Parts: sequence; structure tokens; C-alpha cells
Amino acid sequence: MAKKILLPLASAFLVVQSYKLLVGIHQLEIKSIFVLIFLAWIINMFITGIFAFVGFAYPTQRLLPAYYYHIHQPSRLHKVYNLLKVEWFRKFLLATLWKDKKQRKRYFNGKKEGMDNLEEQSMKSEFGHLLPFIILLVVSVYLLAVGQTYLALFVLLWNILGNFYPILLQRKHRARLQAIKQRFQSR
Repeated sequence: MAKKILLPLASAFLVVQSYKLLVGIHQLEIKSIFVLIFLAWIINMFITGIFAFVGFAYPTQRLLPAYYYHIHQPSRLHKVYNLLKVEWFRKFLLATLWKDKKQRKRYFNGKKEGMDNLEEQSMKSEFGHLLPFIILLVVSVYLLAVGQTYLALFVLLWNILGNFYPILLQRKHRARLQAIKQRFQSR
């Protein structure tokens, strides 16, 4: 019960902080590339965090229709996945953020009945990255418009790594799940 209140409050806090940061951003004169990279990362974390916190508390993935989550052209997805080297990103996550086997088992226990949970978790995760990805694209355009060209570039780069790659990864998970489920149904 507490998380249904506290996590949306954390999201609201990040909305306010993001707004404050972006409203005054045109006045900043940033000379250091490290400050630019860090500020771009902060902007990405704030905006992505807005949706992550709410997604931890509520089934936000249900805001999009099931049709969206179905992988309609898995071969095209596979080509893009390979072209962009998303597998490297997956391996990086497994070596760092997802190295704890207990954490991974909460998403997939390795059994047939765990596939539904993995599918739902992948939809939840994708939704939690999709809206921030779109918003951060708009923020990048805004930053260009107010003359923060380098900051816009770094926000875009962090957005690709922090939101677009996870979207592709989750879609790849579901493409694999769809293929496995089709095999089970054909038996």
C-alpha cells in the first residue's frame, strides 16, 4: 500500500525537478564536457524515473493495447537488434545491473509457467522506457531550439542507451517468447 503512494510521489517530485531544470537550461553556459555529459545523464534519469516509479506501483503497461506489444515482424526486429549490437548491451546489463541471479529469477524462474511473468515484466519495462524515450526526443529538440546543441546531443545519446536499447531488448524477449509459445501450441 505504501508503494502505491510513495512511488507516485517520487514521480511527481521528478516531474517538478525536470521542469525546473529544463525551464532554466537556456541560461546555462556549460564549458566542461564532463558537466554536459553528467547534466544530460541527470535529465535522462529524472524523466525516465518519472515513469519507472509509477510503473513499479501500478500496471502502467496496460495503458497501451495488447496489439502494441505483439511482435509483428520478428525477422525485422532481429535484423535491427543485430545491426545495433543490442546483444552487447544485454551482456553488459547481465554483467552489471542484472548480475544477481535472485533478481533475474523474479522475472523468469526458468520454467514454462514463468513465461507469462517474463512477458508481463517485459511489457512493463518496455512501457517504462517508451514514454521517456519519446519525451527525451522532444527535450533534445527543445535543447537545440534554445541553443544547447551539445547538451541536446548528449541527452539524445543517453536516451538511445538508456531507453531505446532497453525497448529493443524487451521486444526481442517477447519475440522469443512468442516463438516458444507457438511451438507449445502446435504440439
